[in-house]
Amino acid sequence: MEEVIKTICGMCTIGCGIRMTLRDGRLERVEGSPKHPANRGVVCTKAKAALELVSSPDRLTYPLKKKGNKWERISWEDALEHITRELNRISQEHGPQAMAVYQGCPVALHDVGWYAKRFCHLYGTPNYSSAGSLCHFAGVMGNLLTFGAYSVPDYENSNCIVLWGANPSASMLPHAESISHAKRRGAKLIVIDPRSIPLATRADVHLRPRPGTDMALALGMLNSIVSEGLYDSDFVKAWTVGFEELEEHIKNYPLERVEGITGVDAWDIRKAAEIYATAKPACTNRGIALDHSPNAVQVFRALSILQAITGNLDVPGGDLFSGGLPLTSPLVGDSTANSKPIGADEHSLFVQFTSEAQAMCLPEAILSGKPYPIKSMLVVGSNPLLTWPQSRRAGEALNSLDFLVVMDVFMTETARLADIVLPAATFLERDELFDYGLFGHPYVMLRQKAVDPLGESWPDWKFWFELARRMGYGEHFPWQDVKDAIDFQLKPTSVTVEELSKNAGGVFYDTVKHMKYKEAGFSTPSQKVEIYSERLKKLGYAPLPTYREEEIGGAEYPLTLTTGARISGYFHSQFRNMPGLCQLAPNPAVEINAETAQALGIGDGETITLESLQGAIEIRAKVTTGIVPHVLSIAHGWGQANANALTDGLDRDPISGFPNMKSVPCRVRKVGTMKDSIPASP
Repeated sequence: MEEVIKTICGMCTIGCGIRMTLRDGRLERVEGSPKHPANRGVVCTKAKAALELVSSPDRLTYPLKKKGNKWERISWEDALEHITRELNRISQEHGPQAMAVYQGCPVALHDVGWYAKRFCHLYGTPNYSSAGSLCHFAGVMGNLLTFGAYSVPDYENSNCIVLWGANPSASMLPHAESISHAKRRGAKLIVIDPRSIPLATRADVHLRPRPGTDMALALGMLNSIVSEGLYDSDFVKAWTVGFEELEEHIKNYPLERVEGITGVDAWDIRKAAEIYATAKPACTNRGIALDHSPNAVQVFRALSILQAITGNLDVPGGDLFSGGLPLTSPLVGDSTANSKPIGADEHSLFVQFTSEAQAMCLPEAILSGKPYPIKSMLVVGSNPLLTWPQSRRAGEALNSLDFLVVMDVFMTETARLADIVLPAATFLERDELFDYGLFGHPYVMLRQKAVDPLGESWPDWKFWFELARRMGYGEHFPWQDVKDAIDFQLKPTSVTVEELSKNAGGVFYDTVKHMKYKEAGFSTPSQKVEIYSERLKKLGYAPLPTYREEEIGGAEYPLTLTTGARISGYFHSQFRNMPGLCQLAPNPAVEINAETAQALGIGDGETITLESLQGAIEIRAKVTTGIVPHVLSIAHGWGQANANALTDGLDRDPISGFPNMKSVPCRVRKVGTMKDSIPASP
């Protein structure tokens, strides 16, 4: 018997609509849902490999407890009893703030994050954190500080699309398809990337700045647009504050100076600025690459100002304001922590905007015991040993904890350090809520379970429900199953689980509206676009985006390493143990410009030692003309040749706390030739 289930892909964070075909209860085929607003039927190689994920022989299928250097199989009952006992001990001996929770992308973005936050609130720890500590939120903060909302590109109606540090062909294939469609109907395309990404071949302009200099480039484009009178003067007069200060400030960034900083020809900068300002409406895809800079929030502030002064905010074809359903708060009564979250002193605005601890400060806090001891962590759906910067220090911190619990689908590098490892269900084995408001679609859908969890693996919600009850919080976790809990979350809305179950493909809960600021102003203190930020000034930060020179390695470290480039078959540190995907890129490699390689005597495929101030790795060289000279690029997430052995966890954006992973001084030397192999580690 054949059955088709409409659900949501979980192989990355886009949430593409998919249809899973089951035959006699077994998953047989995955296809895109043609009418789903996130992808309109398009699916990538990862989605097609979802069946392989569910049936992988590497899956964790029962709880494990470390006994000496070996793992011992235990029951869920024993695991929960042990975790409860340890959490109670740590709270009594060190206070509840000594426990931290860290959740990765697969769970933190959806309703599961709600349950973990509620648990932390009841336990009394302020130290809930997520992948938002180093991904996405720097850009959100830049938008919120400038015009009070997060913006997303409207490719479908745009006449000019800017890809700034984004490579959707590898990371978000449906977006790449939308951009290609727009290009076919005549839209202009500007690509800003030191690498020759696939869409760069179709670009009207491809700017290739030195990594870490995007702020200077943005200020140069602002200079060109303002000095040549290409901005929207009516919008600027009516809806901005600080434009006069900006005019004076950007005089410090003439195109000749910007060319010297970025390595991009001044004529090309002027051309890109002119196209963007005149081919309206224009939209911008600002990639996560921009988050990983010591200038992170201010870079996004500069791009937000570009969007605003050209009149491209919240208009069809421009950058639309995202939203979302107003869910019930996860916080309960007065059961709150007395201590400040980790990172609140160093990055107070991040903590205020996210209501989370800044996880990039956790290794320091664990190792130093300041501002107070952190003795235990629950890590869910994440592999910080590979994804956090300065992995050696991250490993030292995790190893020094009294108690570490990891819940994941596979035995990851981080899980191997844990005291207790718990088997997690995959996205095809759990029900959860998915709101597309963040992506600009007022649309909500249930991710429906397609098959039962493998072995004794549990969906994450079940873990939090059961642990909360054993900790004595059952009154605040009263739901029989996750659908009851989702209904509770949806109480402030008109949407119900019953409605979502009847409409398996999802429902629109609103219509897209434009220029909403004309009714109530912008969601900023001045109700206008704040080009000049008094809020930042009061906190001691630059009120206008100001380029801060990146760290230069000098003669000792003369090259620049940029990390984190996406590979289409992988998502961060995931899926490298799946044969159908890892054959697309079976080995780690570092891209190096052909001229640079020749000068160093390095041939394609040879093994080099790649070294920074933080450490060294051996990796195969991939010689190419598709990257600017003196710059090297490596993907992160490899168990071998770990890019984060080279990054510095203390080199952070002062506002958000995001680490610098895109402009790391480095050097190389030749070693030998690496043999082909498919890594066994997930």
